[in-house]
Amino acid sequence: MAAILSDLSRRGDQGFPLPNLFSEVQTLLASWLAAANAQNPSQLLEVLTGPAADAAHLGWTIRATLAATSGGQPVQLISQWVATLATTAVTSAVGLAAGHNPTGGLGAHGLLSGGQLHAPVSSLNPAEPFPALAWVVRSLAPGQEYFGFCLSLHTFSTRQAVVLLIAKDVTSGLWHLHNTTMGGLQCMVAWNLAADKEIFSTALWSEFFNGPPFALRHPAAWMLATPSIVHVTPLPPVRRWAPVVLPADFGAYTRTFATGGYFKGADGSEWLLFGPSRLAVRLIDAP
Repeated sequence: MAAILSDLSRRGDQGFPLPNLFSEVQTLLASWLAAANAQNPSQLLEVLTGPAADAAHLGWTIRATLAATSGGQPVQLISQWVATLATTAVTSAVGLAAGHNPTGGLGAHGLLSGGQLHAPVSSLNPAEPFPALAWVVRSLAPGQEYFGFCLSLHTFSTRQAVVLLIAKDVTSGLWHLHNTTMGGLQCMVAWNLAADKEIFSTALWSEFFNGPPFALRHPAAWMLATPSIVHVTPLPPVRRWAPVVLPADFGAYTRTFATGGYFKGADGSEWLLFGPSRLAVRLIDAP
């Protein structure tokens, strides 16, 4: 099993307009969503606001209705990645759909609160040729489905982002949503069935060391965020989080590297660095 890759980088040299790029990604996303929803009839993925809805606030607001309930209601997660072109700002957020105010800001996208929010990150200049590099990866392997879109203006880490990542948590079978800002700050939201609550992450689980070999870690799992530590009496109970694991096509590269870095594993598999957060996606299986 390996990702289907759509390489959009060929358009960067001509300064491919940002709205045109996002429109092309939306076409690929719509096709994948239809198939993913058909394969998962107890769950629903929806684009609440897409690139065509608001050219001034370009991006996606996506809702996932999970095969899980809380308080008798279906659990719904939302991911937002919105570029406000007038201010060159990128807003990324994830959280529960209950925190989404459709008229709260960001044009047609509304505003998401109560989850993880990074805003604004002023690192997008629409006057520049954009992007230098861009890829879509997707898979519909049952139980391992995912769709991701990443871009980079150039190799500096402050000009890269994972705009979209919708992936099946292979532990729970539920969708989780992830994005990063142009500065590499991560937002991930998933649902913990055991704790009956949402969980967040800001990092991938990996090991750091200096020098070769620069190995991949499988499976790629998120380091889950925990509440702030404060001195209270009585002490809160220890809480164990169930891991949120990406599909098998993903790995964590142990060193920070530019989006689009390409390398071969010792087994002959080939991988692409996807976004600024050490996430790697397998494009070619081992022989």
